[in-house]
Amino acid sequence: MHKLFQPVQFLKQYLEVQLAHLMGREVCQACGFVGRKKIRNVMWPGLIEEWQLTPEWVGWYNEREGRYCVACHSSARTDQLSGVIVQALGKFSGIRSNNLKHACSSDMLSNLKIAEINSAGTIHQFLKKLPGLHYSEYASSNTAIRSEDLSQLSYATSFFDMVITSETLEHVPDVDKAFSEIYRVLKPGGVHVFTIPVVWDRNKTRVRACLSENGIDYLMPPSYHGAPNDNHEDYLVFNEFGADVVSRVERAGFVVELIKDPENPALVCFYTTKKAF
Repeated sequence: MHKLFQPVQFLKQYLEVQLAHLMGREVCQACGFVGRKKIRNVMWPGLIEEWQLTPEWVGWYNEREGRYCVACHSSARTDQLSGVIVQALGKFSGIRSNNLKHACSSDMLSNLKIAEINSAGTIHQFLKKLPGLHYSEYASSNTAIRSEDLSQLSYATSFFDMVITSETLEHVPDVDKAFSEIYRVLKPGGVHVFTIPVVWDRNKTRVRACLSENGIDYLMPPSYHGAPNDNHEDYLVFNEFGADVVSRVERAGFVVELIKDPENPALVCFYTTKKAF
């Protein structure tokens, strides 16, 4: 019955989206809420100075992280990520939807194996409904949540259809090893959908810290993500990505497609595919 009525449901969603656009309102790709979004400034002076951001990039990042849905509180970045995940789910299952909440409740996805490696923030509440979801957190102390290290995943080779990471890879000391591990655990034709902060007008990634036998070596003043007043020692930034990150993903074997917002260069989602042999 679900497959029979699914095209009708999609047509209803499509018409709702078109009506919302005509009325000057927006549709959240995470939860499907129709209405105007709110915005708040989230960048703080210390982080702006550490990144050496121009005023234009400060504005773009405030929009990326501070513009949010009043219903589910997903940011513009998470909204974009949700839309790309829905596209990927459609590729594997044929499901059609305009929001992640609806897509994740479909029984058409029961055969997919999906890894959410570290919580994808506000959209974890929707992803956890997927029957084939494998959710993990780095150094998890909760026995109910699997602990996984992106640089040495414990999953079998060619196990997943999709891997999702959200604002995680900049905190991994050996990001090239992480890309290699994600490639390994994906099936041929599988996809890694992810977001990372990138300053796209910089050609090269800046390494802020690295690991050595003595612990962490700081090559630049330590930089952390998360609210400035939080105890965020776990959010140390090892890599401040520049445009060269695309070639690093390609060297791991992926075919890279960048989903870009036409108005905000900070809003870019990576849709990368393991080649099918």
